Amino acid sequence: MKIPVCITRLMTLILFLLLFHPGYSQNSEAEVLKNMNQDWLNSILNRDTATLGKILADDFVMITPFGTRNSKIDNLETLLSKNVTVTSIHIDSLDVQILSADVGVVTAWTSFVIRDGSKETRGKNSYQDVYVRRRGKWVAVTAHVTLISMQ
Repeated sequence: MKIPVCITRLMTLILFLLLFHPGYSQNSEAEVLKNMNQDWLNSILNRDTATLGKILADDFVMITPFGTRNSKIDNLETLLSKNVTVTSIHIDSLDVQILSADVGVVTAWTSFVIRDGSKETRGKNSYQDVYVRRRGKWVAVTAHVTLISMQ
């Protein structure tokens, strides 16, 4: 049975639209940012400055829960600090928004455990990270962290 040319063209158009629809690419970009977020959290747990250094843009700025402004270098130095160790981070809720082809926002709420000597403290925070695609690669350019509770 021969398929009419108009149906073949229509099927090709539908396939094209499905493959190149903005929502299709947004889903894959959202997954990239989710993975980068997890890599960021893992870098904190493992004190992995190499990974965190690749995630953060050179001009990265973070507003901490205490209202201070930290640069990329500040964040990498804090990661190496021996005073406090983050022993656990759990994502309670995560949302990724792709605002354009080159801008994405990660919003998350986490539970964490830190150890200072023999003292263990549990807490919850929320944060929002803004990612920008530069030279074809996503990097975090800014973040804002809010402390919700500490026990």
